[in-house]
Amino acid sequence: MRKILLGTTAVVGAALMGVTVAQAQTAPTVRVGGYFEFTGGFIDDSADSGAVTLTSPGRPNETASRSKFDFRSDMEISVIVRGKAANGLSYGAEIELQMDANNTSSTAIDTDEMWGFISSPTMGTLQFGDQDSAADQLKVAAPGVTNLGESGGWDEFIAPNADGTRYILSTINDGSDATKIIYLSPQFFGFDFGVSFAPSQYEGENFLIGGSSTVLQRDPNAGSIRNELSGAIRYRGSFGNVGVAAAFSAMRGDAPDAHSGAVQIQNPNAYQAGLNLSAMGFTVGGHYVWGKYAGSSMGRAGIREGLGNSSNWTVGATYRTGPIAVGAFYSLGKRDNGGALADREQRAMGVGAVYTVAPGLEMFANYTNVDDENIANNAANPTSISRRNRDIDVFIIGTRLAF
Repeated sequence: MRKILLGTTAVVGAALMGVTVAQAQTAPTVRVGGYFEFTGGFIDDSADSGAVTLTSPGRPNETASRSKFDFRSDMEISVIVRGKAANGLSYGAEIELQMDANNTSSTAIDTDEMWGFISSPTMGTLQFGDQDSAADQLKVAAPGVTNLGESGGWDEFIAPNADGTRYILSTINDGSDATKIIYLSPQFFGFDFGVSFAPSQYEGENFLIGGSSTVLQRDPNAGSIRNELSGAIRYRGSFGNVGVAAAFSAMRGDAPDAHSGAVQIQNPNAYQAGLNLSAMGFTVGGHYVWGKYAGSSMGRAGIREGLGNSSNWTVGATYRTGPIAVGAFYSLGKRDNGGALADREQRAMGVGAVYTVAPGLEMFANYTNVDDENIANNAANPTSISRRNRDIDVFIIGTRLAF
């Protein structure tokens, strides 16, 4: 998704509203942006063999494999509001609509992010609403090209494992668009930082869980991570002809309280360190993520007492010249299954290319190979191995229009 860059500007609190420097004010303007994407995939997944039980008459005990070909489409529309006050403050909001209801209707539209901001070039940016966490917004990760990466387009074509995960490889979580407040600082000598806080994992105007008239988001046993705090510090600069970007990101939260005999979950946390170097069209770099979380870091779920830390890392490289970009990556992740069970280990590697046909219009193709071993039945509380090994090859080709 094409992000709307706020630069490194921002503001904190009502004190800034007292700034009286006279400037030309601008009434709020509204524009629409977004993207549309179409992708075709060829999938060779060992989990697809005999995965479907036939129910037609006369064939109750037969199984069939899933098809190796599929198409998918995706889109997002952003309504972007921007204005400027007479005292120099910028302000605005953004509402992002997406087609993301995978398990209900292929034509259902829901909100992805909706948030507002107030911004000052000297004081920083205050964001408020359903937006990515500070740790995610300022992170530095391995470079990549369109739909290529440790959790790139390939995962859209495969079925989840028994524990509900497709991949355990990821960057630090994005806060799941939970309703939060976020502060992003200006840049000082190449450095900037940010912090964010969300009282629960839920988003939007809802304050009840599942339509219940009694269970509130802020209940300690509501089944959600609570008091999520995230932050990051980043450096961007250059040494000679080499561009440098580096960052350290972190998050922590309170796990739901154990009740009714439930397994006690450790408070989740995650950390990421990343570095990129760029010169002469090349960018090389990587990131390392570790902490107490189950499955992918993106899920923000804690792990039961007694399990060790999770970790994963990715290295990548890209080269861009004119309208052409190529890239490659390698990733490895590990999760503790506990006891005598071997650790889950997922490896992924891939190559890809992108051609810019016209402004905003791309064509892309990539190939990813994934080897997944010792998949447990439950990411947060593994007790058995349901499918010891899974081998996946995905080739995708597609087009993307950003506007």
